[in-house]
Amino acid sequence: MKAGRFSILTASGSKALGCLYVSTSAIIWGLNGVIVNWVPLDAYVIAFFRVLFATLTLLPIMLLTQRREMAEAAKAWRYMLALGVLLSLGWGFLFQSMKMIAIANAVLLNYMAPIFVALLAPIFLKEKIERATILSLAISMLGLTLISSQQNPQSFGLDLLGVIFGLLAGLAYAGFIILSKRIVADFSSLAVAFYAYLATTIFLSPSLIGGNLSLDRVSWALLLVLGIFNTGFAVTLYLNGLRLIKAQRAVVFTYFEPVSAMVFGFFFLAQQPTMLMLIGGSLILLAGYIVASK
Repeated sequence: MKAGRFSILTASGSKALGCLYVSTSAIIWGLNGVIVNWVPLDAYVIAFFRVLFATLTLLPIMLLTQRREMAEAAKAWRYMLALGVLLSLGWGFLFQSMKMIAIANAVLLNYMAPIFVALLAPIFLKEKIERATILSLAISMLGLTLISSQQNPQSFGLDLLGVIFGLLAGLAYAGFIILSKRIVADFSSLAVAFYAYLATTIFLSPSLIGGNLSLDRVSWALLLVLGIFNTGFAVTLYLNGLRLIKAQRAVVFTYFEPVSAMVFGFFFLAQQPTMLMLIGGSLILLAGYIVASK
């Protein structure tokens, strides 16, 4: 009996730890928008340094703990290159959106990804469209309309472009999720992340051409934080949490990201959301949750 109780307590503790890992990762990711706005570089250049420093962070971990997994995952190099393309587009679009509109709105638009996955799954994964998908699409479209209606009329064209970039980021992320579903079951998730980051670094390297990289120490420090802590560490923490809890529960806890992005944006960038923005964002999160729970 005692052994049974101990195993139950151990399992419960592992689940709690998994929830803590995923929640902490999501909160850390909410700080990305602040860093993007503080660093005076093009969005794609920032994305390049993010994945460069993340790759350099994961490299010693992989060499020390997952050499065999690295060798196996390298055989699927075509998939890794494709993941790199999708990450390059996704993070570039997201960071560009963060520079144009409130970071919380950009992150919320990126969370349209579960809706896009549900719509694209019948094409690429041969899955049927469920009623929940149609309902979620209607709810998310209402939320998107409310957020778009609150953009500054004096710069509506620029703000609308920021909204479009946010949606494109969500679409690219949806493609990343669908492709990952095909390969993550066969290879180490950390190895997949490492090679995806490495490929993304290669694809984004042309963004450095003609760019001015004469940054101050604070900007370089922020880029290091973005790559090493917010990406390398936070993604590893997230993957560890994902091993301890179900994916559906993990998705729910990742919704701390737009919440923390809103809080960080308010305190560090004085970006105060309107009531309609809050309602619209809540609708997008609700739609994503409905799809993810299925």
